[in-house]
Amino acid sequence: MTSRDETPKGRLARGIAYGGTAARIGGNYLKYTARKPFIAAEDRDEARRSMSEKCAEDLFAGLCRLKGTALKIAQMLSLELDIFPPEIRRELEKSYTDVPPMNRSLARKVLSTAYGEQPEKVFASFDSTAFAAASLGQVHRAMSFDRKPLALKIQYPAIRRTIWDDIRLLRGLLKPFAGNKALEPAIHEIQNRLIEETDYLAEAANIRFFHDNLCLEDVRMPQVHEDLCTESVLCMSFLEGQALNHWLATGPSQEARDSVAQDLNNIFLHSFYELNCIHADPNPGNYLIGEDLTIGLVDFGCIKRFTPDFVRQYQRLPKIIMQGSKEKYFEALREMEMVNGDLDRKTEEAIHECAYTFGKWLGRMFEEEYFDFNAHPAYIKEGKEAIRSMFKYRKYFIMNPDILFLDRTRYGLMRIFEQLKCRISLHNQYEC
Repeated sequence: MTSRDETPKGRLARGIAYGGTAARIGGNYLKYTARKPFIAAEDRDEARRSMSEKCAEDLFAGLCRLKGTALKIAQMLSLELDIFPPEIRRELEKSYTDVPPMNRSLARKVLSTAYGEQPEKVFASFDSTAFAAASLGQVHRAMSFDRKPLALKIQYPAIRRTIWDDIRLLRGLLKPFAGNKALEPAIHEIQNRLIEETDYLAEAANIRFFHDNLCLEDVRMPQVHEDLCTESVLCMSFLEGQALNHWLATGPSQEARDSVAQDLNNIFLHSFYELNCIHADPNPGNYLIGEDLTIGLVDFGCIKRFTPDFVRQYQRLPKIIMQGSKEKYFEALREMEMVNGDLDRKTEEAIHECAYTFGKWLGRMFEEEYFDFNAHPAYIKEGKEAIRSMFKYRKYFIMNPDILFLDRTRYGLMRIFEQLKCRISLHNQYEC
């Protein structure tokens, strides 16, 4: 670990860092393009894969150096519709928990500023080495004077000031990647959520809500220590467990993977339909798997609340899509203000055809009591193609932020189920 913080700060410094990363990525493409005419046909796939891996390494290294907004977007993009090739997604997924932390002295300075005195005056002990570091902050162990283990989430300094500049600069950085225009709605939505996620007092309130209301067996949540929370420091009880991606790397049994997947699905369903509020950041680093397979839920900076009317309307949608009724489908879309009201018959037919294809894909998960993601390795890829076919008609749809949040969360969970290669029952009392 370095002795000083080397994160670029200020618009100019961060702009230069973005430019350097863009130049390295562009250089990789230029080298590949120059060599391509001289590469044997049978070697071109390997050459392109090698070039993509180098771009991914440069992208991840650049985002790591910038931290903050850029890295948070990396997390979100890795959950989107597989626009990046696998080698790039693998690099981006490291940003869940494996980001190089800020240096120890800077972490102590943030705490001292927040509390008005040194950490040793506030806690019985404080570990200045972070045990987890992600996009907007990092987490340290501490011990209260009454011997309770604590987790301190410390926000990177000046993170709020970088949001607007980073969003603008990142749009430029992503231009060389195919499909970058399709990311624009997601980037806009991420921008709004980042503003919320940097309010740690609001996150403390979110934790209290879920701690008091999400009462499910095998699910654990931290308890907030109100008197030790500030705008830049969040103090919680410490939760034991391994981040899901680290736990999966240990080679857990099929039974263990199935159990964890079922609990994750139950968390989503209960949160949405009973609480009308979901934990909307389904990255593997936010699920801590205990030795007893209980799930510790962490990072409540990104949640989404829904009105009871929206939940009621959405509840009907999966069944309508699977039944294939065009009239009911468009009636539901218009009730949810998701589609323009003056579609001609030909356009309605085309959209419904895509929706019917999507519905058939969706319905496969409910044909049997248990769906085996390991036995259907192409299932998510097929669903992605069905969704992409609907993108052709996106100009006829009205972007509903509630749907955007909900679909991204559910898709993120399905990506996790795919990685778990689990066997899971998706039948539930709410939707079918």
